[in-house]
Amino acid sequence: MTKKSYTYQIIILSLLSFSMTLGKHFIFDFGGVLVTTNKYKSFQHLGLTNLAECTIRLGLNPFKLNQYITTTLFATLDSIEKEYTLRTINPYYPAYDEKGNQLPLLMCTWLQGSMTCSEIRCLINQAIDEHPQWFKCNAEQRMIKNILRMIFTPEYFIDSRTISYEGIEFIKKCKLKGHTIYGLSNWDTESFVLLKAKYPELFDLFDGIVISGEINANKPHETIYQTLLQRYTLQPQDCWFIDDQKENIIAAQKLNINAVMYISSFKQVIEDIKIAYSKSVIRRENLNNNGNIETNTNTINNIIIDGENISLTDSTI
Repeated sequence: MTKKSYTYQIIILSLLSFSMTLGKHFIFDFGGVLVTTNKYKSFQHLGLTNLAECTIRLGLNPFKLNQYITTTLFATLDSIEKEYTLRTINPYYPAYDEKGNQLPLLMCTWLQGSMTCSEIRCLINQAIDEHPQWFKCNAEQRMIKNILRMIFTPEYFIDSRTISYEGIEFIKKCKLKGHTIYGLSNWDTESFVLLKAKYPELFDLFDGIVISGEINANKPHETIYQTLLQRYTLQPQDCWFIDDQKENIIAAQKLNINAVMYISSFKQVIEDIKIAYSKSVIRRENLNNNGNIETNTNTINNIIIDGENISLTDSTI
């Protein structure tokens, strides 16, 4: 290794250490990152008998049950929307699931606080009872009705959630290194109160939280990000945002918030942040070697890490 290369390595290692110890702000999504689905509880709510009957009657592949349930659930909610012409009555901000699919209107209005859980349950119960033709069999009708009751009943919904203890340990390490911790999530206000009460070991670690139901705006809409930044006087370039949805990452980047996509573990998040810093340092050094002088370089903003590819977009003059 040449002296010059060794110097570059020292610079990179120093910056990596600096990036993890500097008192910056970490912003966490909840659903899919710090809060996950308790599959056993969820299956209990939808009815194991219903699920077994659907699987047999419809010849479903057991390994594709999640996809089948999600597709049928979304189709039912879309049918309810059309039945009551809700799109013209309830304006809403689109939101997306972890695969990038747009959520049905009723889910979006629920998350942004435009409709209460009881209002949505009334619509669902009435529509499903009046339209058995929407379903392939009685078991499917019962199962979808049970799932929707679980989602839109705060007590049942929180019963089907669990927290990531790996996430709690990651946050504790962040706080020990001087970071402040914030939450930014698409979540309805009714069930969020119950979630906080159920898991104080997680929520007591936060310095501030903004949820969509409180401010009537979902991610990836700009409003919810700006609310967090303004409420807690945060500079976007001093923030790291961790979310499991690409659309939300892109929206954060547009506001100059550093963003890392959560894929599978917080260990990977740390590695992705380190990689982002090292690639940024190498790029800066290459520019300098080519005789380019950087007078205004955003070296870590606009980062998408999807587990395979890293794209860095610098605004270099």
